[in-house]
Amino acid sequence: MTADKPTPVFFLSEDDRYDGPEPYFYDSAKFPWAKQLEDNWRVIRDEMAPYIDGHMSFSLSSPNPPYLSDPQAWKNIYFWNFLWKYHPNCKKYPATFKLLSSIPGLTFAEFTVLEPHSRVLPHIGETNTTIRGHLGVSIPGTLPDAGIRVGDQERSWEDGKTVLFSDCHRHTVWNGTSGRRFVLVFDVMRDEFVARKYWMCALSLSALTIKYFDSRWDLLHRLPKWLLRAKHRAIAVLWYLYLPLQNRLPLP
Repeated sequence: MTADKPTPVFFLSEDDRYDGPEPYFYDSAKFPWAKQLEDNWRVIRDEMAPYIDGHMSFSLSSPNPPYLSDPQAWKNIYFWNFLWKYHPNCKKYPATFKLLSSIPGLTFAEFTVLEPHSRVLPHIGETNTTIRGHLGVSIPGTLPDAGIRVGDQERSWEDGKTVLFSDCHRHTVWNGTSGRRFVLVFDVMRDEFVARKYWMCALSLSALTIKYFDSRWDLLHRLPKWLLRAKHRAIAVLWYLYLPLQNRLPLP
């Protein structure tokens, strides 16, 4: 008897709920790529030092819906967003880009800052097809002052250590210290879905697209579920055609 194949799930609304088997947190020791990042975390720390030391400010703010945090609370530098590649940042930070490129199955990566006395409110991700990680790069404190909660479980960050979790569960992060918290946020595609990674990422980007427009015009509650699912797949087809080309051709 063969085990049932895992079913990919995509969340089109912040009201969705995941009831599947994925744990809140994963054991980093079971994933060789987690150790690879931990062994080389200073590569990121050194290249991002001007931001960490306060000599440079972030020019890219989070595209997340504004209700998740104050616009000044949380900002990022994207490298990939579900395989949508940010070529200028990959060129600007070559050492970090080289390290990230060596991680098999990586689909998402961003360097982020969470300002003092700030938080990102409880929310869910886009899919259960990836494992999300936070690599501590400059951590100003531990629980209860700063940390991440997934479901009813909490963890602290540490410099040079990864925290792995399933962001299909509702989660929140906070920084109640007087220092700025810097982590590398990344996603690695689960082994069961790697063979279809472009389609999984296209469906995830489609979910992001739908949630983005819904946060501005409250569209989802006006559509029947069958039409919403059809729109999700139609938008995903466009992303699926675009992603391979966009990854190969540098942006002007």
